[in-house]
Amino acid sequence: MIVDARCTAPLVTAVQSPARAMDVTALSTQDEARSESVVDPVEPQPSLPHHRLSRRHLDALCAGGGGPDLVRQLWQTQRSRRLLLLHAVVEAARAEPRLLGPLPTADTALEVLVRAEQAAPAELTELLLQPQIGNWAAYALRRHRGGAETQAPIWIDFGALHSVALVAAARAGLHWRTRLPVRTGRVMLPSLGMAVLSERTGWGQVVAECADGTIRIGARGEGPTVRVSAIEEAIPGWWNLRRLTIGSDPGLRIVLDDIDPYRELADPVAPDRLDATAVARWSDLLAGAWRILCTQHREDVEAIAAGLVSVVPLPGDDHAETRSASTGEAFGLVLVSTPPDELALAVSLVHEFQHIKLGGLMHLLALSHEPDDQTCYAPWRDDPRPLSGLLQGVYAFVGITRFWRARRLNCLGTERQIADLEYAYARAQVREALVGARQSGGLTPWGERLLRGLINRIEPWLGEPLPARAVRAAELVAADHRAGWRIRHLHPSRDDVRRLARAWSDDRVIHVDSYRPDLIPHKQVRWSQGLLALARRYVAGDSLTLGPRLRACGLSEADVALLQGDDARARDGYRTRIAADADDLRAWAGLGLTDLGVGPGSVLLRHPELVRAVYLEAVEAGAAPDPIDLTAWMEHATATLTA
Repeated sequence: MIVDARCTAPLVTAVQSPARAMDVTALSTQDEARSESVVDPVEPQPSLPHHRLSRRHLDALCAGGGGPDLVRQLWQTQRSRRLLLLHAVVEAARAEPRLLGPLPTADTALEVLVRAEQAAPAELTELLLQPQIGNWAAYALRRHRGGAETQAPIWIDFGALHSVALVAAARAGLHWRTRLPVRTGRVMLPSLGMAVLSERTGWGQVVAECADGTIRIGARGEGPTVRVSAIEEAIPGWWNLRRLTIGSDPGLRIVLDDIDPYRELADPVAPDRLDATAVARWSDLLAGAWRILCTQHREDVEAIAAGLVSVVPLPGDDHAETRSASTGEAFGLVLVSTPPDELALAVSLVHEFQHIKLGGLMHLLALSHEPDDQTCYAPWRDDPRPLSGLLQGVYAFVGITRFWRARRLNCLGTERQIADLEYAYARAQVREALVGARQSGGLTPWGERLLRGLINRIEPWLGEPLPARAVRAAELVAADHRAGWRIRHLHPSRDDVRRLARAWSDDRVIHVDSYRPDLIPHKQVRWSQGLLALARRYVAGDSLTLGPRLRACGLSEADVALLQGDDARARDGYRTRIAADADDLRAWAGLGLTDLGVGPGSVLLRHPELVRAVYLEAVEAGAAPDPIDLTAWMEHATATLTA
């Protein structure tokens, strides 16, 4: 095995000398014959072991794949990262005792953690690898450095160090007594559950102790007493973490986490306890999603079974789309809103697990060297993204494309038609994003290697034949999203706009040879779901009658005509909308999708923000042009532009 266990040093060594825990600057890979070191960016000290990935695993990862052995190697690196985070928390609290406020010192927690590791090292490792502990440590450090704000005293967050130490001591069978932070009347014991204390509000502290695998919170009668070996017992004042076992060969064992304060992406959140009906619903959805994956997507299931340990239910939103997320500091955790069905959940699991894998790699090496500016167009996001975010999205959507590619071959009728559309749309999104990432100029050699692997994976799929109806609908939705993004976030220079507007007014022919619009993120965070929802109905042969939700997304009968191929009616509809409201961004994007904008050369597809800006300038000057006539004129003025 290429990963050497020495690279994850004992806790006491890691905390006293954290550089030994993980040499993140010198990830090296080698084949099984150990004949070649692929990378060594800096010369490591001979005494510092470091994590290694085999060439086979690295190649699989760069192609968007990777099995359970790779995932286990990434777990090894996560243990090292958690040790470094724990070291940073302890050192910060040592340097500034105020971070623990009225609670015991960091050294008291460190001492029992070291004893716990000596008594039960595997138990401590399992505890530290809980995703929420990674989130907690990262959040506490971020807050200490001014990167987070909350109403809770800072010692409430740093004090979770004692909660981690208490659970570690209990798992190891030790006897220990301490004080824990109380957040609005509740105390979270990581990996176990939450004590709900009576008659407590705001922030406070409570005495807690453990002995012989039993934890008691508060004085006798004040809080629950919990046995680590029987944490799912029904105990007054105690909410256990729900554990679900789904399927077999392979089975999926996860925690359905609705209570841990550090289960989400940013600030701590209050518990949102699921009732028995909701838990049963989640269990059924997960079972159905797992059946789909096991039947049709064997490439994914074994890796997911080895890496997914926690699912966090998210509240839904008004867009009626399944929301999902993950974070690099919580390897193994997926957040997802209640999906409409098991298929949507299966897609979300594949999507987020791709993020999890790439996040593990990005903890070890840099894929981009540009600043984290929000400047890139990502075809699946309505907001501008940094290059690192674009890479994460590409990686996830390679997995989604692979999912729909397999799915479409295993279903019939309407399900097949929908799968054809989803496959066509996903591969179009990935194709465009790969081009954008390559043209960014911000990739490191490792980022270039990743991109080559993904291109080699997706390229054969691009030529696979699909029904024309699905391809056309996918291309319309993709082009609509691109135009909608540009018209919201890109702003032409005033000089270009005025010069073009004056030339239009004077009926002169001019040429714009260079074009560098400014990127200013639009205040509208989400806007793009409507046409895709309508396209799904279109390929399935359903009625395209617009209901209240689709109209709320800005759709009109012009969009129906567009999908039905009636470009003349669509064009008239969009023109009428623009005449009524020049700020109707949906109409501007739609107009470029009619037969006026056939082909990639259409200025209304390439630069809708420029056409609209010139239109508004002309309107302000008192000469409202017909948007179609203006677009035809601007085709010649901007024919050489490529930006």
